[in-house]
Amino acid sequence: MFTKSAWLGVLVVGLAVTLGGCPAVTTPTGNDDLTGDNNTGDTSLTGRIAVPASGKWAPYAQSSTSTYTIIAQSDQTGEIYRTEAEAGSDFELDLPADEEGNSFVVTILGPDGRTVGPIVFDTAAGTTGITPAGDTSLGEIDLPANPETAPIEPGDDADLDDLLDEDVFARVDDNGVPVGIASHGKGADAQTDSAGSDQADGDHDGLIDVFDADDDGDGTVDDFDGTGEVGGEPADLQASFFMNLKISPEEAQTYYAGTTAEIAERLAVDTVITFDVNTEPTATRTITGANLLGTPGPAYLPTADQVVDTVDGLSYSTWSDVDYEFDATDDVGRFEAFVRPNEEMQAGDTFTVLVTYDDGTSEFYTRMINYVFKNIPTLVEYGPAGDALTAFDITDATVNGTMEHPILFDGTQDLELVFNPPVDETGAYLTDLWYDFAVFFEDAEGGDQLNNDIDVAATWATLPTGFDGGTYRVELSDLVLSADNTYSVTLPSEIFVDTVTLNDSTTANVGRYKIDITAEAPSGNAAIMLTFEKE
Repeated sequence: MFTKSAWLGVLVVGLAVTLGGCPAVTTPTGNDDLTGDNNTGDTSLTGRIAVPASGKWAPYAQSSTSTYTIIAQSDQTGEIYRTEAEAGSDFELDLPADEEGNSFVVTILGPDGRTVGPIVFDTAAGTTGITPAGDTSLGEIDLPANPETAPIEPGDDADLDDLLDEDVFARVDDNGVPVGIASHGKGADAQTDSAGSDQADGDHDGLIDVFDADDDGDGTVDDFDGTGEVGGEPADLQASFFMNLKISPEEAQTYYAGTTAEIAERLAVDTVITFDVNTEPTATRTITGANLLGTPGPAYLPTADQVVDTVDGLSYSTWSDVDYEFDATDDVGRFEAFVRPNEEMQAGDTFTVLVTYDDGTSEFYTRMINYVFKNIPTLVEYGPAGDALTAFDITDATVNGTMEHPILFDGTQDLELVFNPPVDETGAYLTDLWYDFAVFFEDAEGGDQLNNDIDVAATWATLPTGFDGGTYRVELSDLVLSADNTYSVTLPSEIFVDTVTLNDSTTANVGRYKIDITAEAPSGNAAIMLTFEKE
């Protein structure tokens, strides 16, 4: 089985931990679909998604026969209900009796799971709230050709008399488009210093929190400020969607000097996303299986590969061939999948997992990717701390950080590394991440990595501050971004011992040190992996 510990040893990828950020949509179901038929009550939302006149929906080129998801979130309870409808077909979303009298924000998702937008009932005031009563018709809804320039409005045949809740609203532009649509809720236009206590859209940018990358509008993506963790996810479920982008020096040349298209081509095969579901220790039920839904889901899912670690190395197979199943792990009730998208992932990509339990229940769990790595940390300079540094040129065949041509350094002095942080999909430097410098000690004789066999206490009588015997961590609060968008970190010379003591009490001479410069967040990491050798 492809465990997380095994994954750490693979050249391109790293570990998996819980994805922070937006709360998830979770829908209990007894019929293994998204119809919402379990939501029995006397109140319902009905309507029809109109067939696009062009036969295509411009933003993502969905066909006219594609299936759309209609989500209604209660502004009072935060509960989320949903159903599906093909273009040209009627839908009915039943709401439970205990939501009677509550207001809802109604959001439309495309077949790829990405948000088209909320229905804006009054484009001048930005009203997005409706209080359904009985059978409430939203009419035939025309989706805009470009949701960034035109809002979704109810059909002309909608029956909404006296049902609008003007206290539930979105801030809109001159076209009546909610300000968060273009940026998945994290652009400058979507920021606010007056977020409210609304359960659906607290920062009033038009995106319910599960599809809002910055749900409190404070300008920091939810993954990095710890917000958005309430609601949605069942109390007994742990779920993580984690992105990896760990690059060797051979591959890093493209990330340093490649064109946008060349980098995108590498990202498609270098990025790996880990899906993991497990139950909390206090859970009274056990997960018996999990699989991702192909629809709604990113358009690249049908060609994505599941990655499995075998005795012969990594194995790749088309994930859709097994209906996007997760593999059971050695931990009872825990399931995971390591996936290579084979296309460039984008912020706003949304995934839905069907989780089944041993008590016969099942739930859908949805999360959106709030940001993606579009590059790795890139080393710029290195050398003795406080002295003249050497510019790093990864195209220099004699000193490029490969095992054959390691970076030479003075082992008697602290090692200073100057590097650019990675950038996100907007081209902005990601400056809300901490850094781990994993140091791998390589045997001078055979070149094997020694870390798993090192007796840390016997090797270092006193560990350097910040170093645990394998990794040197630098917290975000200790990082200062320079005017030229670089960080400078100094690794204590005491880390780089010449000899290590092994668990069997023998010793081994160290020949080289592989250092992974890793930008870390709860939802992903990006790294460049370079080999160093003492002069």
